[in-house]
Amino acid sequence: MSAFRPEADTEYSRARAASDESAGGPGRRFGAPGAVPATTAMTVVGGAVLGSVLLLMAEFTPLAHIHSSARGSPVVNTIMTGSHHAYALIPVALLAPGLAMSVRWTGNRLALVSIGALGLVVLGIALLGDLPAAHASGLIGHAGAAYVSAAAHPSVGLYLETLGAVGLLLTGAAGLLLAAGGQSEPQTAISSPG
Repeated sequence: MSAFRPEADTEYSRARAASDESAGGPGRRFGAPGAVPATTAMTVVGGAVLGSVLLLMAEFTPLAHIHSSARGSPVVNTIMTGSHHAYALIPVALLAPGLAMSVRWTGNRLALVSIGALGLVVLGIALLGDLPAAHASGLIGHAGAAYVSAAAHPSVGLYLETLGAVGLLLTGAAGLLLAAGGQSEPQTAISSPG
């Protein structure tokens, strides 16, 4: 003879399922469908696509123009953004919209955090790697002359990559804030004894 009553097991499983949903269980998991409101999802997708387009444009534009110090000197050299950091922004630009679609279809909040983290990575590349090169100065070999004094001046690529990085960072942060504000308060289930 069994010491367990089926009614008790059924009640226990119903109460446990209700408490799981109120505590962020199956109905409110990070990856639960519908956990992010539609307007938030569209904002995230739009922001990620815009940031990615800016990053892709930056890769194929000049990072800096190098001018010699001679009066009326034309541009001596141009540093392209993508070749300066080995086209590191292309994988980021391809990954961000995929993460945004994950947010849209599954409500995955970890993907929102990842979009913001990608923005931080790109901002680090722009500020720590590309900005010093865009403001460098020194001697450079010039055709017909041994060496001339030259200075680099930032160009459109630096601004596009920085704007794309800030866009991804703001998209991740805004998505998290909007998703948190769009959630309703969890309801707790009260089970009656018996």
